[in-house]
Amino acid sequence: MLYNLKRLTGYALGFVLFYAPVALFQRCLFYLLYGSWQPQSIHGLCFRIPIEHVLDGIIWRLTPISMLSTLLLLAAAFFLGPVFCGRLCPAGAFTEYLSKLMPSKFQISWHRYTEIAPIRYGMLAGFCLVPFFGGILACSYCNFFLFDLLANYYTRGYFISLTSSLLLTAIMWVLVFGIFTKGGRGFCNFLCPVGAAQGLMHAIGCKLPFVLRMRVDKNQCIGCGLCEKKCPMESAELAEGKAQINQHNCICCGVCQHACPVQAISYGRKRV
Repeated sequence: MLYNLKRLTGYALGFVLFYAPVALFQRCLFYLLYGSWQPQSIHGLCFRIPIEHVLDGIIWRLTPISMLSTLLLLAAAFFLGPVFCGRLCPAGAFTEYLSKLMPSKFQISWHRYTEIAPIRYGMLAGFCLVPFFGGILACSYCNFFLFDLLANYYTRGYFISLTSSLLLTAIMWVLVFGIFTKGGRGFCNFLCPVGAAQGLMHAIGCKLPFVLRMRVDKNQCIGCGLCEKKCPMESAELAEGKAQINQHNCICCGVCQHACPVQAISYGRKRV
């Protein structure tokens, strides 16, 4: 109970940090850069646009807040893991908790049918290559912005016309890859370039011993499979009777650690 309260508190903090009307993170960056404390929207820190333009070089011509926010995000993913996804992102948490209302027999376990990481990185590669062909996807299927519409604008009495791409995003995010997906984070796994970029940075960082990650003590693991059952990203699984964690889509949320009955899983540096 206390653990779930901590997680919910983290997502509430994420809402306060990144979403209007508070947007505390953007406000603080704006103050540090310009010496002025001004109201900010969710668009001020957009992570998707810099990631989309990381290959064509336009990232260096974007607003300082957007560029600096993305660099901080990727640095945090490298050294700490994708903690933004696992402990702060309200959009990812929304479908994760919503999926708990659906009986598991009606949910799809995607990793049973396909490898998640190749599709995840393939989508990221396509996302970054589209600008070379005159296209742009950053605003086309953004669940982070859609959550802002649902949780912020509508509750304040504004009427927002949803585009066809946002309607498709809602269907994929909330239904197909949300309620009807095991763990409720299918959109995070397959369609979120921000999550994929963090996963890539985390996987690279995990090659270094001092970088933090979810780790398994195989000598202590009893192979009960509770971590595999509870992991919202389907990154924890059993191999040869022991738990292992796929760092390419682990979001360091700590669900597996909390579920383990023998404390074989922990968050820390690489075991030596």
